[in-house]
Amino acid sequence: MTYTLMAMIALTTMGQAAWLPSLLDIAAKSTEREIAALSSVACTETVVETKINQKDKTEERRRQTFDYLVLLDTDDGELAVTESRVEQGRSKTTGKPLLASTGFATMMLILHPFYQNSFEFSDLGYAEEGGRQWRRLGFEFRPGKRSPSILRAGAREYPLAWKGEVLLDEITGQVASIHASLGSQLEEIGLESLDAVVRYGPQAGESAEWLPTEAVVDLKTHHQHWRNVHTFGTYKKFGVDTTEKREVKQQ
Repeated sequence: MTYTLMAMIALTTMGQAAWLPSLLDIAAKSTEREIAALSSVACTETVVETKINQKDKTEERRRQTFDYLVLLDTDDGELAVTESRVEQGRSKTTGKPLLASTGFATMMLILHPFYQNSFEFSDLGYAEEGGRQWRRLGFEFRPGKRSPSILRAGAREYPLAWKGEVLLDEITGQVASIHASLGSQLEEIGLESLDAVVRYGPQAGESAEWLPTEAVVDLKTHHQHWRNVHTFGTYKKFGVDTTEKREVKQQ
């Protein structure tokens, strides 16, 4: 009986190990499509920034709305993703953000072929969310690898060692949500914790792929606490019209 039980455990482990590369391949292909789809549309991004005091009460809150789009560059086999934000109805009294948080709409890059080798993945089984069953995929940053995210503090930049889990469709590879936290604390700049939850969903009429709908970013230092909520919507096809002008020289 003991031998049979051990054999069953071994076979189950082997099955998971064999399934994981296939799941990662499906997820990588889906992420490539979703990033390309995201770069082909523009949307409205609303950001609500909240500063929270030590009594967990709101100390200050700001709300801004932007015209938002993602620019994708894959020249020379490299991957460069740039966000463009133009504030709607900008006011001179807006001032600096309480916490500048960008790049969270593209957290799915964790699964992109360009960054996938930067993470150790694990199959965590299944989870129910939104009335559906999703595959749970754990991830943890591999030290020394390139990270898709950085933290700017003053003049310095710190690559972020994310760890967490992804909920995705095991057939299509489409990402439903990403829950990520900072794998190692940056004590030298007083960072205590950094957590992000990003959700994706279908956008009627604009793309067959799932696009970002919400990103919640929570950051704590020893003395301060911020929470930013990004909401994405009103996706529209984005295109650039170019006109070539030629100068005709008089003989």
